[in-house]
Amino acid sequence: MARHRKWVALALGIVVVFVVGAGVIALQPRVANHFGYALPGKDGLPTYIFENGRRYVSAQVCAGADWCKQQQTARGTPSCYTQADLQNKYQQWPLVRVDTLFTLFGSPHDILTRAGDRGLTTPYVIANGTDCYIMYSLDGGP
Repeated sequence: MARHRKWVALALGIVVVFVVGAGVIALQPRVANHFGYALPGKDGLPTYIFENGRRYVSAQVCAGADWCKQQQTARGTPSCYTQADLQNKYQQWPLVRVDTLFTLFGSPHDILTRAGDRGLTTPYVIANGTDCYIMYSLDGGP
């Protein structure tokens, strides 16, 4: 009987280590960027999202990874667009919700696009706080 308890304790310990390890790996920006899900917090949006079976990219975010913050500064990429930017520069307003982006340990983010637009090359927008919008465009060609 004592031997059986040792095996159960060992198996339970292995499962706990596996679950904790998987959670730690899932919280890494590189993993979130690769699989296209958001991490918790304001800077948690990934570089890539997947919509309509295609991959969309944004140079504005990278799930908090250090490598892209340096690239954003070097390129002068804005951290986000305002509603006025989307209206005046990109004619991307009004926006409607077309899907949601999974957020690990948080509420999903709405994926938005211009009302009446659902084409393959349509840019998608995700709100990242108050009057802060991230724009995603099709990665590669149609």
